[in-house]
Amino acid sequence: MAMNVVGRWKIKEVQMLDSDLNKTWRPVEDVLADDSIDDKDLFMSKVMFTEDGRLLMMMEKPADMSQEEVDEMVAEGEMELYDGYLVYEKHPWKEEDGKILFDSGMKGEIFGEAVSPWVEIKGSDEELFLFSYKLVRD
Repeated sequence: MAMNVVGRWKIKEVQMLDSDLNKTWRPVEDVLADDSIDDKDLFMSKVMFTEDGRLLMMMEKPADMSQEEVDEMVAEGEMELYDGYLVYEKHPWKEEDGKILFDSGMKGEIFGEAVSPWVEIKGSDEELFLFSYKLVRD
């Protein structure tokens, strides 16, 4: 039986390169407090796995964005609202052979063979690894 991913998750740690260019996990609180890092809104993202097979990358409305701007973006289809959050990225997800997979949207070939866009999400019911994030239930 595959792990249960349905529900809302938050970023606990971010994988980043250290000064020696080694990959290291940093607590999200440290990343948010680091003045050398720009565009911190993404590190406060929430990840929602819906029962109908959608993986939603969501964020709160940025402080410098008016409600009018939000309404306009939603009306034009640039963003959608879900559970009070702005959805800035969507991917299908599925369970297959006991594994949780999501459609990364990547396309390409290796030695002439098509590469599947479906990527396995590793982890457990309490901790997931997605992109360069370590997620825990919110």
